[in-house]
Amino acid sequence: MRWKALLLDVDGTLCFRGRLIPGADGALAEFRRRGLLLRFTTNIDSRPPESVAAHLTAMGLDVRPEEVFSPPLVALRLMQADPGKRWHCLVTPELQAYFGRSGAGDGRVDCVLLGYCPHVDYRMLNEAFRHILAGAELVVLQKGRYFFTPEGINLDTGALAALLEYACGIEARVLGKPSREFFVQCLADLGMDPQDVAVVGDDPASDVAGARAVGAYAVQVRTGKGSLPHPERGEGQLPAADLTIDSVADLLEWL
Repeated sequence: MRWKALLLDVDGTLCFRGRLIPGADGALAEFRRRGLLLRFTTNIDSRPPESVAAHLTAMGLDVRPEEVFSPPLVALRLMQADPGKRWHCLVTPELQAYFGRSGAGDGRVDCVLLGYCPHVDYRMLNEAFRHILAGAELVVLQKGRYFFTPEGINLDTGALAALLEYACGIEARVLGKPSREFFVQCLADLGMDPQDVAVVGDDPASDVAGARAVGAYAVQVRTGKGSLPHPERGEGQLPAADLTIDSVADLLEWL
């Protein structure tokens, strides 16, 4: 197979529970040697792209900040495209600084932005709830149900998104994987057609589904979530990949 670019998931594909996937560093080096364009398409919504790149570099991966494509970047572009809109953000302090805002304060709120927010409490959720009922759009960085750390499995942003959706009787706009908007923007940044790109990841609900949304080739790895039972498996059929391999290192055999 001949792809011109790879959209590589991060957590579960290149690293998992704080450790590199064996062979991931060598695979990245070989992808670059063969001239493939790379984008690290991660749903990490606690840190800006530059911080994600620095973290992965410290782990031993050759990742450049401009190659990281994540929901916070999509959100920042939205804010910059319409600076007149007022955003109320439930995100980490690091992302508050990245967006250059600390919340909308008093007055009209056009959008409630929800991301990973471990310090969230009832008062904060209720404030967001009231803004949405008053007409603000609920925008969610990503709707993952759970993620893994060295300490174990954790609730993800999608759990809080479901709470607000249920309470308000609405459906949120999702900026991260598997939304078509996310992958269309990433392909546009690369200047690539979907048929020239492979999406590589461990999660069929985000990576494979995202590839399907734009017509790109879907590669699922058996590391990360791909190696574990999915809590949502009983709720419906997850999309099937075009190719399933043991790890990202095995993709070299298919280039």
